[in-house]
Amino acid sequence: MPSLAVIGNPAARGFDRAVDALLREAAATGADARVLPTTIAEPGGPQARAALEQGADAVVAVGGDGTVREIVAVLASSGTPLGIMPAGTANLFARNLELPLRDAAAAARAAVGGREASVDLGRVALTRGDGAREPERVFLVVTGVGNDALAIEAVSLRHKRRLGWAAYVALGARRLGSPSFAVRGRFDGGDIESTRAWSVLVHNAARIPAGFQVLPGTRLDDGVLHVAAVSPRHLAHWGRIAAAGAGIARAEGILRHRTVERVTLGGVDGLLPVQVDGDAAGRVARLDARIDRAALRIRMRGSLT
Repeated sequence: MPSLAVIGNPAARGFDRAVDALLREAAATGADARVLPTTIAEPGGPQARAALEQGADAVVAVGGDGTVREIVAVLASSGTPLGIMPAGTANLFARNLELPLRDAAAAARAAVGGREASVDLGRVALTRGDGAREPERVFLVVTGVGNDALAIEAVSLRHKRRLGWAAYVALGARRLGSPSFAVRGRFDGGDIESTRAWSVLVHNAARIPAGFQVLPGTRLDDGVLHVAAVSPRHLAHWGRIAAAGAGIARAEGILRHRTVERVTLGGVDGLLPVQVDGDAAGRVARLDARIDRAALRIRMRGSLT
């Protein structure tokens, strides 16, 4: 009988409904499911390590991108597949995998018995203003510096829970007139380049909040990171960026794009605000990101797009 470890926050909205759907699906398929609740002190990583040590055949994360990221950091390169029951505010990773967001039964079927595929992960190390380099961490969808990070930082937890990503979009719109940032970049070990941009985003996947797909051709299994320097000056420019992401228009002067395996970003005039998968991460002197190819086995209901 295959064993299934279900990891999530029991206080999260929709947790009980998600677990009930998973237990029903596990019973229907003959799997032995065990629930490992997270805590503030142990938000998913220790539970994932325990699941591997106990020989779990698969792990299911019940939660949003933060919970998934904690679990993925442990499962990466283990070969143990991960299913996801989306239960967060943004669920960016689940959206990029085209997992069901509101149909618990369908999400459970994908998590327990879905088609398996290998996907890339991003890895990022942040260096603070005092020169201290933090341990490398996983990112699932996007990390970046600039005004998008400031917008995320400005959203209170209360507004995030009530409005979801609409809160970020509203704050981002207010910042469209904000000064751009001077950013240094080194791409795959080349010469240092400088640019000015509203934000510089490093993508592992294409879809970001509000349904935007920023960069055409971005896939979770393409083996590269996609770096986008974006400079929208009014709301209509986001429409041009979205159209460029869909491959039906160009966004010259607003969006500059390249693919890399490694990238280093740093501030010219001072520290840069940074975000990781939609979570504000303070200020940094330097960001180092790299692609970790085919690092995670994932369960999903269709094919990667």
